[in-house]
Amino acid sequence: MSVSLFWSILLPPILFVLSTIWSLARNYREALKVGLPVIIVPISPENPIWMLLARHLLPFLQYIPFGNGYFTRFCHIGWEFDEKSQAHIELGDAFMFATPGKNWIYLCNADTTHEIIRRERQGEFARPGELMSFLDVFGPNISTVNGHDWQRQRKVVAASFNEQSNVLVWNESIRQGRQMLQYWLSAGCNGINTLQHDTRTLTLDVLVHAAFGKSFDFHGSGEKTKSQGPLSYRDALAIVLHDAILMVALGQNLVRKLAFIPRLGKLSEAADQFKLYMMDLFTETSQANHGEKAQGNLISSMVRASTDEKVISPEEVIGNIFVFSFAGHDTTAHSFTFTFMLLAGHPDVQDWMAEEIRYVTNGGENLENGYELFPRLVRTLAVLLETLRLYDPLLSIVKGTERQSARLTIGDQDILVPPSTRVILNINALHSLPRYWGEDGLEWKPSRWIETKPGNNPVHDRESIKTPEHKAYIPWGDGMRACPGKKFSQVEHVAVMASIFAEHYVSPVQRKGEDDDTARTRALNTLKDTGMRLLLQMLHPEQTPLEWKKRDVSVFGA
Repeated sequence: MSVSLFWSILLPPILFVLSTIWSLARNYREALKVGLPVIIVPISPENPIWMLLARHLLPFLQYIPFGNGYFTRFCHIGWEFDEKSQAHIELGDAFMFATPGKNWIYLCNADTTHEIIRRERQGEFARPGELMSFLDVFGPNISTVNGHDWQRQRKVVAASFNEQSNVLVWNESIRQGRQMLQYWLSAGCNGINTLQHDTRTLTLDVLVHAAFGKSFDFHGSGEKTKSQGPLSYRDALAIVLHDAILMVALGQNLVRKLAFIPRLGKLSEAADQFKLYMMDLFTETSQANHGEKAQGNLISSMVRASTDEKVISPEEVIGNIFVFSFAGHDTTAHSFTFTFMLLAGHPDVQDWMAEEIRYVTNGGENLENGYELFPRLVRTLAVLLETLRLYDPLLSIVKGTERQSARLTIGDQDILVPPSTRVILNINALHSLPRYWGEDGLEWKPSRWIETKPGNNPVHDRESIKTPEHKAYIPWGDGMRACPGKKFSQVEHVAVMASIFAEHYVSPVQRKGEDDDTARTRALNTLKDTGMRLLLQMLHPEQTPLEWKKRDVSVFGA
């Protein structure tokens, strides 16, 4: 091998390593000036290759004596769930990552968190646009634009998530929940091990109905049949959402060029079909609704804003529908999966919730067209609130400085945040820190959300949701960037729980030699096998099949 060939092969990686070391050293010096504890992270958390490979490599890298064990503790996606609030208990309300890319401040302080959210409206600590640009797959949307464009789109989007759409969500969630329950009951004592797949199907069906007014019957994984000819709208969207990480990482153009790879070919076809259906739906809805009141589903409201009011472009309508699907579909599905497994491990909470459902809905008889019952199902909503407190699919909210530094008060410490610094609102830590949630903060206890007014009326008429005074709870974000689909997800979750648990209960299928307590403990241990795959989710829920049985309603006096 010639010397020139030798250097042509070795020089690029050598220069890359030297550049990384130089950048890391420079950022470390800058981090020390801030005055917070500093952890050296030699690989940027934003490195896409490392994001994909870290979990597979860490078991081997744990033996490398680097950084007092901090390397394997913090240098992987999803460490926030593993740590909960422990890192902040050890290091303080805020600490810094010095990386070869940007420096990161991790924050776990409720007052400072809301101060950052408030100051975003003033142009400080904005969401980094480059981190969200990957969501521009089908068009600009509220997740990827800022300034006037964001305000314009946000107004339209907020108007789409209204009480009319919530009624659609309620009714379809009841229908889908009952159909899913019947599918699960058909499994008998063998139980179902397709929990994650089935909850994704349910949330997709609800989304399609609420967004476009299209209805599909629920089909479990064992009932699926292969599509013939062009993909249906639902099938196309399901494929796009399933492989969304590939779509956003590679971009639609590159996916199309690599279509000779079977998985990417299927994704490319689905993306093209999705956009085609979207354009057809846009035209169809525009013609049907021209000059008329929007029909309540999400797209009809936005199409009206585009065609009649000229506030938003067709491309922006499609872009926002994709973001609704991307951001709301999997997060809701994973929340259902966590909730069902948690309830299987806590039969006392099931009874507590079912007692309310039966009282409010007259034994489950008043659920159809019963959206007005939603505000009264406070225990049922508390189950969701508590699940998201400990198992939020989004572990953090990313803010940051751009070209200018910014002053920030954290407790009794004032710091100067340098330009181009990520500021991470550590939701998982904020939702479990003992200072806010007590020593039982790591326990799943939905009753912590309920307050009962004194009086002689039945207890269910005196209960309401208790808002935490410490404000350390932001699963849907807060302020100007709060999730517009917050109530959508709450209505969907409560309706599905009410449709299932009014007359049935869930338990883990017992293995040979197990008793009830052992099986429930195994279900709760399955929850510990949780990690990040784009979002936080149970990695192997199929290892604990669940079975559904008819409830003895006589204990409720019904």
